[in-house]
Amino acid sequence: MKQLFRFFTLALSLCLASCGGGDDVIELYSLRLEPKNGVVEIGKTLQLNAISDPVYTDLVYDWSSADEAIATVDGYGVVTGVKAGAVQILCKYGTERIARATIQVVDGSDIPVTPGGDPSISLESLLNYKMIFSSRQLVYPGTVMQCFDFHDASENGYIYFTQCASDSSTGNKWLVALSRVKRGGYGDSTRSGETMSLRWFGHGTVLCVEKATDGGEDFMWVNSNGTLSSKEYTNNKTFSRFRFKANATYEHSAGETFYLDSYKDASGKKWTVYDQQVNIDFENRRLLIGCRSSGTRHNVIYDLDAVLALKEQTVSLTRTWGGESGTNTSKKTETTEISARVLDNLTPLGSFRLPSYLNTGKYDQPYSCSHQGHAIYGNAVYWYEGNAFETTSGSGVYDNSMAFVEVFDYNGNRLVPRTKVAAVSDFTNMKTLLNLHNNCYCEAEGLQIKGGNKLYLGITTHIAGKSSGNRLSTILEYDCSVE
Repeated sequence: MKQLFRFFTLALSLCLASCGGGDDVIELYSLRLEPKNGVVEIGKTLQLNAISDPVYTDLVYDWSSADEAIATVDGYGVVTGVKAGAVQILCKYGTERIARATIQVVDGSDIPVTPGGDPSISLESLLNYKMIFSSRQLVYPGTVMQCFDFHDASENGYIYFTQCASDSSTGNKWLVALSRVKRGGYGDSTRSGETMSLRWFGHGTVLCVEKATDGGEDFMWVNSNGTLSSKEYTNNKTFSRFRFKANATYEHSAGETFYLDSYKDASGKKWTVYDQQVNIDFENRRLLIGCRSSGTRHNVIYDLDAVLALKEQTVSLTRTWGGESGTNTSKKTETTEISARVLDNLTPLGSFRLPSYLNTGKYDQPYSCSHQGHAIYGNAVYWYEGNAFETTSGSGVYDNSMAFVEVFDYNGNRLVPRTKVAAVSDFTNMKTLLNLHNNCYCEAEGLQIKGGNKLYLGITTHIAGKSSGNRLSTILEYDCSVE
């Protein structure tokens, strides 16, 4: 499915590490480069400036280029373009503190255009065979895919996905199954034999996969420490980062934990939030937390390296959990102290809020359908929502589902207008391609943006209608280009 998406942003990679050092070494809390991204023509120069916290004006830095065939850099941060391409410029202080910026070297006749004007996204074509995954592979065929992610787009690369399983006795959605499968061809029915069980983590609405660089298993980012509300484990204040480990069972959280109770917007107003769902742009070092307060969806953007540089603190969590069959854990409410990196006093790069239009029928408004995923890339936040509807026509039941994509900047200004995803409601082709009956109940589930030029949308279909436990999930791939 080839769609047109007009959006462009320069790549930025900024990496900060904590400074070790002894008593005679100046300690830097952070180090960054300005400008945050850069374009330089072949044969011309661009000045990069190292900015430290605390600010020092007399430090000597070690500058280097990752590829001097593309660009060189001198000891003062002056970059010289050599040939067209993208290259990382590194600035080091000591052995541990390092900042990186990605510089594009261009021919003078081919300077890229930055975002501006009236960019748009078109998702108006109907469904075709541009699909990369079928949930015939899902470990729980009767449970929908909540989200997905991957970093290897090859046919043999892994796709990771979450499913939220309900307890047969209580109906509580208490278990997130986090699985992976080889991508394979369309219609591949090879089921995952590699699944993690995340008890009482939450809903698994958003999943983010971090490629391991040390040869070990990939890292998973997902919400954690859910608390029972009605039948849902939600209202979590944390998300966790841990390695994928097939057949492992974790309870409440795992690995490193990150905590957010409140944040301040640009005006200084404090917002208390819950239901933290994280997405990360590792290329541009940005972290997006989608979260909630009463009647409002919040989108809060942080510098990823600033988050990772936070020191762990002890915080108190009150959780209600248990009572599900087979767990030997009765329902309980307890206050527990955990160790976490606390984001509350970290200044966001930006934030914006979407008031709820749920159940109003105003489908031209953001958050008028159920939230189904969000993602960040460069200076843009991608928002995905949808509702699943069945309608009866004659003797058959037909799908009338809908989904929308919208793109915002960090302040909530629209970069891409709210656009309906025609493929989600394309009953005729959905029925044919997925070999369905006349009853096709479709839900939007999960969104990812890769490299700024590929958009991926997840949809889950109940083969025989809303009450059916036999479900398929598909990931739609949209090609992106710049005009």
